[in-house]
Amino acid sequence: MPKSSLVILSALLIHLAALTSQAAERNNIFVTQVAVHPLNPKIVYAVTTYSIGVLKSTDGGQHWSLINNGIKSYSLYHFAVHPKEINTIYLGAGGGGLYKSTDGGEHWIERNDGFQDTDIGQMFLHPNDPEKIYVVSATGTYKSPDGGRHWEAWNQGDTFTTSQEFQNIVIMPGKPDRFFLASKHGLYMRDEGDPLWRLASKELDEKMISALAVDPSGKRLYAAVLRDGKTLLGGGLFVSDDGGDHWKRLDTGLEKNWIRVIRFDPTDSKRVYLATSGRGVLVSSDGGQTWQESNKGLSAIDVRALTLDPSNPKILYAGGHGEGVFKSIDGAATWTHPGDEPVLDAQTIIAQLTTPDPKRKMPELVPPEAFAKCNKCHGWTDPYLNSLHGFWLVTPNRRNWSFTVKRMSKGAGLTPDDEKVIADFLQAYSEKYGGSP
Repeated sequence: MPKSSLVILSALLIHLAALTSQAAERNNIFVTQVAVHPLNPKIVYAVTTYSIGVLKSTDGGQHWSLINNGIKSYSLYHFAVHPKEINTIYLGAGGGGLYKSTDGGEHWIERNDGFQDTDIGQMFLHPNDPEKIYVVSATGTYKSPDGGRHWEAWNQGDTFTTSQEFQNIVIMPGKPDRFFLASKHGLYMRDEGDPLWRLASKELDEKMISALAVDPSGKRLYAAVLRDGKTLLGGGLFVSDDGGDHWKRLDTGLEKNWIRVIRFDPTDSKRVYLATSGRGVLVSSDGGQTWQESNKGLSAIDVRALTLDPSNPKILYAGGHGEGVFKSIDGAATWTHPGDEPVLDAQTIIAQLTTPDPKRKMPELVPPEAFAKCNKCHGWTDPYLNSLHGFWLVTPNRRNWSFTVKRMSKGAGLTPDDEKVIADFLQAYSEKYGGSP
């Protein structure tokens, strides 16, 4: 298993244990993203991790329901809404891969064919051609030309990917399109058609880029840099006005802050919003020269998610880490917690993760003898493979299993022969039973 997955699963174990004793408390809901549907702003989605799954509201955040049918992971990170098809949405999961729904989240199917690893951190749809999807995973970047049905590695020149943490991918549309990838080791870029990723600027080399965004004009690029862990300096908000070649830091007192999300008022590019861990929501009305905290009514100062209603930029939604979803109707001046998010206990979560598809027949493929070693250190969401009861569950989805088995080899005590036998079995099993190609 990759180190990032070990961290995820350890955190999941701790959090699910807490769910058992605190199931009735709202502060179990760890929101990683909120998305407002561009075709119907009453539809709002919230993604949670180590928590309860995916939430959907059809009345602007007043009431919420869970839409987890088919999802085999609760380490959920990123969500994308198709801008032209109201019922088509995508979800990126830690260890669970990429899921697609064509009925507004009522049902989900896996779209993982072609991934080396299914630890998905971030994705986006091309604004001019939303069938093109770009993904950052724990093993690099990938792209799909056909709505996730097929994937190809887009890792050429990628020597900087260590985990999905901090990584954002954005596009500055043009001829050709220019892509930027934020990582722990700096900012990278490539134009469509380029053979590889390259360092965008030496000014951000080896900087930990925690957030990345293009302003509504499409000309200015913003990058949030996480402070140096030794000196607590060196971070802050950087901007580029020449396509990412050169950067300057806005000396705004943000040098020590962990900026999670950058958002803009689409009608006023000088109005900028930041979601931060430690200072809540920050607002600037002058393009980032000055900032003020806007947390009235917001009980969480660790804000991981932030979005604006595209039809009314005075309406914002924020996701508090452990505090659920908040809403503002006055441009972040005040916040309320209007919703009634449901809560699941640990037993319900485990049951949902391991419940087999009732339409599915008993698998004909029998695990090899060596496969029993894998169950010594983790379990499986597939009950036909699982002989271990616990929270540490792996999804047998469609991927290149040789990479994953190689990483789990030491913990499971696998020999080289075991690795090959198990990888071949999982490859065949996942292709036949592991989800839709």
